[in-house]
Amino acid sequence: MTTSKGTIQGYNGVASADMKHQIIIDAQAFGAGQEHHVLQPVLEKIKSRYKETGMSNNLYKEGVIVTADTGYANEDNMKYLHDSGVNAYIPDNQFRSRDPKLIKQKDKYGKRKHNTKTATNAVIPASEFTFNASQKQCVCPAGNLMWLKNNRKDIHGNDKLFFEGRLSDCRNCTVKQLCMKNPDAADSRKGHGRQA
Repeated sequence: MTTSKGTIQGYNGVASADMKHQIIIDAQAFGAGQEHHVLQPVLEKIKSRYKETGMSNNLYKEGVIVTADTGYANEDNMKYLHDSGVNAYIPDNQFRSRDPKLIKQKDKYGKRKHNTKTATNAVIPASEFTFNASQKQCVCPAGNLMWLKNNRKDIHGNDKLFFEGRLSDCRNCTVKQLCMKNPDAADSRKGHGRQA
């Protein structure tokens, strides 16, 4: 799935609920980060499901209102909804800037906070690490044994070994600031130690 953060192995889950009866009508997984292209197949699936169960021959002609978030707003979807006669409410991505109740939102809450810390590019190079190919071991400049995170072959059939420092070692290391591009990464349980 291609996302704004790159390509990841995953899916975008879309669930549709009947608010009156408080049940999930449909749930599907799509291999794309953007939602706008899934509106039509989801609405068609819901329509066919109601028809198959005998609950409604044409659900959208019976006054059902469809609501969806901003991720579904685009010109193709609006045309599909209009041509299909679906009564839907989907805000466009500029609705907050036009809403008088939200005009002072940035003044009240401020802008989104971004991490202003800049990671240094001048870190201790991998050549300063002690590597033992026969034992597949790597020792960092502080003398700590790193764990073998990955072992795979490159396109030429050569072994490629990836090591990572243990969090307990990197977290309290005296050379952490010089060794890691992002020294704070070792401070959380879900973080990472130095990689080589």
